[in-house]
Amino acid sequence: MSAARASKWETRTLVARWGAKASALLLGLVVWLLVFEFVVCVAVKEPLLPRFVMDAGYGVRANQPNVKTRHYYPKDYDITVTTNSAGMRGSREYSLHQPDGVNRIMTLGDSMVFGFGAEDDEVLSAVLEDSLNAGASGEKRFEVLNPSVSGFGQAELLVTYREWAREYGAETVVLFYYNNDVANNLVSQLFELDGENSIRRTDNVYLPGVKAREVLYGLPPIRWLFVNSQAWNFVRNRLSAMVQKSLLENQELESFQTDDPEAVALTNGILKQFILDIQAAGADPILVIIPSNSIESNFSMATESVTTMGAQLVDGREFLKTEDYFTYDTHIRPSGHRKIAAQLDKLLAKP
Repeated sequence: MSAARASKWETRTLVARWGAKASALLLGLVVWLLVFEFVVCVAVKEPLLPRFVMDAGYGVRANQPNVKTRHYYPKDYDITVTTNSAGMRGSREYSLHQPDGVNRIMTLGDSMVFGFGAEDDEVLSAVLEDSLNAGASGEKRFEVLNPSVSGFGQAELLVTYREWAREYGAETVVLFYYNNDVANNLVSQLFELDGENSIRRTDNVYLPGVKAREVLYGLPPIRWLFVNSQAWNFVRNRLSAMVQKSLLENQELESFQTDDPEAVALTNGILKQFILDIQAAGADPILVIIPSNSIESNFSMATESVTTMGAQLVDGREFLKTEDYFTYDTHIRPSGHRKIAAQLDKLLAKP
């Protein structure tokens, strides 16, 4: 055998050996991942709650438009979540310009209001729209828009309202409050107190993990893992928890459901400013308190302070029950959505 042929033979042999090793390594990795997936599915039963959000372009997150995905929480629910072309919850479309004869209402909140654990037609905004239209007389119609985003506090909601949501011209804006909003508002650093009773917008943006997720969401195999793999979500959820813990530590907070005086004062300032912004847009403000599953709330504004400003207050502690919350998840069941919608129906349904 010539030296040239011998060299080619040795090269081919070396390539074949490395190819076999790479194949064996890849096969081993696939087997390990399958075993990991099996263990997580059987022993851990990790929730699948993909949050398809993006950079809104004005310093906060927004829901991705035209999403249809699965939300699964073991022993609690297995549902389909949809967003429309504007990123609002549900498949119903709403024009930017309000149609004649339509009374438009907007609900603004976090994952509770977006509707984790509720099908599109079970979310309080959809239930409220259906009930109002069922009781409407003549040609009067109602539209209830829901641009809520998981993880939002009132700081992010206020930015969203100012940037685009108020352009929909809602006559009534329903602003929701949940216990973890206090820390969310402080951690975001989107607003700061400017004196005793006012706030001002900072130059900060708040986009935790959004850039990385946008890249990952753009890769079909990885997007598939977000929706279907418990092992993938096992890792992702724990990384997310580490990020959330770091954000709290940076503000010297121990929990998102905090009673930190600075966080409380900032939240109250944002709530008051939000009411003023809603009124300045010619809309009527309604503030809804959603308590925890123990039917407790750290909401600290006095009822008189809310009503004196011209807003109506709906306190979920007066009608929600522990059984209106999922057993393992912290979100409200469809029964809770129906109860909140019924309370709002009483305020909004006019002859």
